[in-house]
Amino acid sequence: MQSGCFVDDGGTACTTEFRTVGIEVTGKTLDDWYTIRLSNNDTIRIGTQFENTYAVLDDNSQNLIAGREELFRFHGVIKDSIWVNEVITIKADECHIDYVSGNLKVSL
Repeated sequence: MQSGCFVDDGGTACTTEFRTVGIEVTGKTLDDWYTIRLSNNDTIRIGTQFENTYAVLDDNSQNLIAGREELFRFHGVIKDSIWVNEVITIKADECHIDYVSGNLKVSL
């Protein structure tokens, strides 16, 4: 079993890795992107992009969902129109976020 943390007599110790769940978009380049936390409709702007993969959520948001899984809607925008609209399920333990389900590849 893979885990981003372990427990010993001193409590929980997390690894130093930094996790990001991203969605790969091919065919076009997004002008903007953001994530909506469906449980409360908060908008989360990670702003991280590498080549054609855009961040849905990263470990900076781990504390929001620690100990459970939640649904997030990723919006990819081109010229003020939403071109990508994907629901992604993400969970978190005491240390890191993890992808659970949803489409992580979109071709435009």
